[in-house]
Amino acid sequence: MRDTMFVEINVEWPEPAAYEALARAWLDGGFTTLAGRHRQALEEGPKLPPEAMRRNMPCGPPHAAWGFVAIDRPDGRRHSGRVISARSMSWFLRQLADPPRTATIGLSVLDERGYPGEKPLRIAVNRPEASRWPEAIDWAVLSCQIPEKDLLDPVRQEVVLGFLSGICDALDPSFANITYHDGLGKTGLERTLGPPWKFPYQTIPASRQVLRGYDWWTICPKELAASLGGANALRATGAFYEVRCLPSGAVWLQATEHYRDYGLDAYTAVFRALAPVLPPGVPQLFDPTDGVPVDRIVYRDAAAGTISQVKS
Repeated sequence: MRDTMFVEINVEWPEPAAYEALARAWLDGGFTTLAGRHRQALEEGPKLPPEAMRRNMPCGPPHAAWGFVAIDRPDGRRHSGRVISARSMSWFLRQLADPPRTATIGLSVLDERGYPGEKPLRIAVNRPEASRWPEAIDWAVLSCQIPEKDLLDPVRQEVVLGFLSGICDALDPSFANITYHDGLGKTGLERTLGPPWKFPYQTIPASRQVLRGYDWWTICPKELAASLGGANALRATGAFYEVRCLPSGAVWLQATEHYRDYGLDAYTAVFRALAPVLPPGVPQLFDPTDGVPVDRIVYRDAAAGTISQVKS
């Protein structure tokens, strides 16, 4: 759904001990910080039917929290999923000592019939699968899906940013941003730039050489930040509310103080500031679909400044 935001951080795949610490901080910390009330209800409340993981049935009382934890081992060797409880969370966190291909926490609020409805959070650490995406297996994708309303509320926005700040300060990210969720993990620029169309398994391995995209919140890796003149030069563009150099040397870029104010003038300024490190080509402007937010993209070639044909 396009009112769901996709938060993503890319970083090289760590050694097992470092992976466990990273995955715990992202998954365990994110669950508590971003959905603590629901987590408490699930871990302290009545046990929900575990068979709901395997067949279509009511998962609990209407409007209650419901969720699952899941582990996928490399190349599809094994998938394990359990309904969230204090016991299953303990099992899930122990699994991180042997790095899985994907570790996921999914959270829902049940509808009036007791079936999963609104989804306040889905958070995962993923390593692209060797049999499908061999170019990308040396990378970790930290992802999180949250409702857009969490960013439209200034108080909730600061909760999200505070969590991301703590995570990013401990990493050397090659890229990060918040964009509309499309189910493929593409940035807004990747959804519109082509043909040829590129997918994350192609762009993530090159993310220290070419910036994958830009949005209200973006992290530019240290390699590309240096080519732009560093944090001071980016600050001098006037395109950003906050420019902060992370301990790794990567640069945290927040376009406007409030997400709700990120409009045409703001993202045009961001595009101009980051154009030298963006992929070349003119994005395609697709016909709008009712109820689907439009990607906040400048329809110009970052390399040449060419204005694309605008559809009426």
